[in-house]
Parts: sequence; C-alpha cells; structure tokens
Amino acid sequence: MLLSLPEKEKFAPDPSFKLDTFKRREIWGNLNPLVIEIGSGQGEQVEWAASRFKNLDFLALEVFPQGVAHSVRRLHSKGIENARILQADAFHFFLSNLLSNSVFEVWTFFPDPWPKTKHHKRRLISEDFAPLVASALVPGGHWRIATDDNDYALQIHEVLDAFPGLENMGNLPMELPLKHFGKGNRDLQASAPKGKFFQIERFEDRTLTSFEKKGMEAGRKIYDFDYMKI
Repeated sequence: MLLSLPEKEKFAPDPSFKLDTFKRREIWGNLNPLVIEIGSGQGEQVEWAASRFKNLDFLALEVFPQGVAHSVRRLHSKGIENARILQADAFHFFLSNLLSNSVFEVWTFFPDPWPKTKHHKRRLISEDFAPLVASALVPGGHWRIATDDNDYALQIHEVLDAFPGLENMGNLPMELPLKHFGKGNRDLQASAPKGKFFQIERFEDRTLTSFEKKGMEAGRKIYDFDYMKI
C-alpha cells in the first residue's frame, strides 16, 4: 500500500524516477486509468473510491506522517489492492516524476487554505502549479477540487479560469468577494464588491469525510470545481 521511491530531498522523489508505463505495470500490475489524489488526509476518500472502482488505479500523495499511516492502515484493513500512498510533495512530484498525458483525473479536496494573507503564496493551486497538472492530465481529463474557504475559491477561479489549457465545467452561478481577505480581516468580506463565478454540483464520487463534516457543522460553505483539460 505504501509506495517508497528514492528521494532527492525530503518529500521530493528523485527526478530520475518517471511514472511511465513500465513502472505503472510494476506497481499496479496493469495500465488502468490513473487517478491522483493530492492530500489523502486520513485516507477516507481514497479508500472509498478505490474500493468501488476496481477498474481505476489510485495514487494518493500526502506529506504528513500521521495521514500516511492512517491511509495505509485503511487500505490494508479493507484489502484494497488498486491504491498506493506516497509520502511526497505534490508540486515536486508533478514537476519531475509524471509524464505528460498520463493521468486520468487529479483530485484536490480541501487543500490547506493558508488563511493568513502573508501565507496565501503557499497555496497549492497557483499559476505555477496549474501548468503541471494540465500537462499530466490526458486530453479530456479532469481536475476536481473542493474547498470550504471562500477566499481560496476566489483564487481557484482567478488562476484556473484564466488558464488556457483548462475549461471550467461549472454551471452553478455563485458570488464571491472580488478582493482577497486574510485571517485578520475576513469580517470585511460581507461589504466587499462581489463577482459572479461558476462552480459544479458536488462530485458524486467524493465521500463525506470527517474533515468536510466538521466544516459543514461549523457553517462553512463547500465549493466544488471541475476543470477539464482541453
């Protein structure tokens, strides 16, 4: 269940490793369409999906040791054979270890919102990361995203709606403040000018994780996105 790769540095697999067809056959024993989940958390999503879709192969990336351990235990306890967990940084992995047009779907559910304004630059979904995902996806492949942070939702729209290689599949109108706010001034969002954007209906193959449940109980709105490679 745990995939171990030679590292160039912590959480960054050696660039000499390429997840090509030979390696995929070696790891999964087949060449089924590959779904990569960025941030497995406690492993709830990858366990749920892999147990239902035996015709897909799953690779979940996670950096936190506790999350890796929980995810591996979940997969092992259910005897799931079509999923692997890799302790690696997603940016480095997409930059150096994936081939173009090789990934069926990418899932990024509830990435760290880095709520402080000075930390927004650490957010994963950025102008630097979008080209890496678009390159890895097969034509017609999907990048599915969910967040419960409306400021991150704005950033997702700003970055991905403007990216020429991806098409927003959303059909549900929504409003978001047109200005970014951080942890210290979120109370100003209500009076800020709003813009119209589009999100997608909840991805039916996204299970309700304990993290999402806590967010909903706290009254946070969930935003779902689907961007297709064109």
